[in-house]
Amino acid sequence: MTQSPRPDLNKELPPPPAPASPASVLASDAEREDMVERLREAAAEGRLTLEELTERCEAAYLARFREELATVGEDLPTVAVAAGSGEASGKRAFWAVLGDVTRHHPGLEGRLEATAVLGDVSLDLCASPAPSSGELVVVARAVMGDVHLLLPEGVRVEVDCGNVFGDIRDLTRAHSTPDAVTPRVRVTGFALFGDIVLAHPSSDRRTYWRRWLDERLGRAGTEAIPDKA
Repeated sequence: MTQSPRPDLNKELPPPPAPASPASVLASDAEREDMVERLREAAAEGRLTLEELTERCEAAYLARFREELATVGEDLPTVAVAAGSGEASGKRAFWAVLGDVTRHHPGLEGRLEATAVLGDVSLDLCASPAPSSGELVVVARAVMGDVHLLLPEGVRVEVDCGNVFGDIRDLTRAHSTPDAVTPRVRVTGFALFGDIVLAHPSSDRRTYWRRWLDERLGRAGTEAIPDKA
């Protein structure tokens, strides 16, 4: 009588299937829209700068999994704080006459005016609190001088300026998020024997979310995302 072979008790069993990871659940379009709305509410409450708002909105639309999407707003309150009633109004004016004026992150509620007469006005708006309306109007006047506007990547830029023996140079890049949710910067005014220049920060000034976006848009492999600065 032939006996059947005894099972090898030392043989290694196959591992059990790994439990599903939260990162394996794909985010829906509705979940992305909810996150963008949450970001806009946070910006209206003064929690995000213009640069942070534009970058995080872009990151929300690029997030493929729920875990990635959750990190976009992980440092924001889950329940929005009631915003104050009434809308901010007024304007802020910067003048440079026979000299130069440089300002970093001025307030963006209302309207900005930048006038350069035989001088230069330079405004860095990247770290400014995002306007609660989602739109900023800048009136630039360059008369034998220059107006320089430094804007964060990802904003929607609209330029409606005239020029006489002057230049209007828009060096910004096109945004990738829907127009309806992208912060808008509208620049009007004129250049008379002067220049109006719109640009992004230099490439060596990269925020965490900008590095995240660059990696997501351009990486070939699955490199780790760098730690937040």
